[in-house]
Amino acid sequence: MGKDFKNPSPFHAGLIYSICVCLYFFASRLFSNLGFYKGNLINQFALILLPPVLFLVLFKFNVKKVLRLNKIKFKTLLIIFFLVASAMPLVAVFNFLNHFLVKIIFGKYEFFQIPVENNLPSILISVFIVGVMAGICEEVLFRGVIQRGLERYGIKKAIIITALLFGLMHLDFQRLFGTFLLGALMGFIVYRTNSLYGGIFAHFTNNSIVLLLGLYSLKAEKFIEDSGVDRDIFSQFENASMSELVIILIVCLIMFMVFGAIFKVFMNLFIINTEDIKVDIEENKEPVRFKDIITFIPGLLVVALVYIIQGIS
Repeated sequence: MGKDFKNPSPFHAGLIYSICVCLYFFASRLFSNLGFYKGNLINQFALILLPPVLFLVLFKFNVKKVLRLNKIKFKTLLIIFFLVASAMPLVAVFNFLNHFLVKIIFGKYEFFQIPVENNLPSILISVFIVGVMAGICEEVLFRGVIQRGLERYGIKKAIIITALLFGLMHLDFQRLFGTFLLGALMGFIVYRTNSLYGGIFAHFTNNSIVLLLGLYSLKAEKFIEDSGVDRDIFSQFENASMSELVIILIVCLIMFMVFGAIFKVFMNLFIINTEDIKVDIEENKEPVRFKDIITFIPGLLVVALVYIIQGIS
């Protein structure tokens, strides 16, 4: 990697994480009156992207090497697209379980719905803000700086811890399971491709597909409402007989295995396609020390506060 190359430390990673979480929690409200998309664009750029970039520049890190701004083949991007698309049904299952647990514990749940426009120009703007900008900003912070800073603990720990922090920072425990899994997949993609562009493209793929599916889900919801069907799927489960529940469970398991097999095919293709890529990581596999992670505490306390407020509201 070169004698002049240095990575952020876990201390740095925690510091940047806490700064971004606190900024996002306290400052994002200043832009809430601008609407979802304008406010989200400013939040992503000013509160998520700017802090890690300023940190790297001011402390004279090699930005290109730290962020892994390396070229990536079109074939690899194509495989990443299908890999992420095939993972989404599996992520949906875990989000479903997440909502089910929330329903059991708190007696209610809420589905987060991104506002979606019906005209093409507005849809393209939405894809740019939610897909492109969110992919760039969040990947620079998490897979660019935080995962880099945690790599000395070993790449597996770095990917898992970063994915957990990624899920927590979305400040919605109803989607924590699915967001964590997506974060872990993106971390693995960045590691195997040795390129942040792989994570950005994976992030863009997921967010854009979710956004476009949201457009059709709104039409489906309207159809369900007009049909007089109860939108609360868990309430329908409560009224179902044991035999009906068994059939539903069997169907869900079959679908999970089918989608899991499809995901495995694309994962194998991705691994084969990235076998020859040289990965530049500083993997010392040091034990996790409290003095290295103390800077994560302020950010985690803010996350805990938000979750408590969500739980009691």
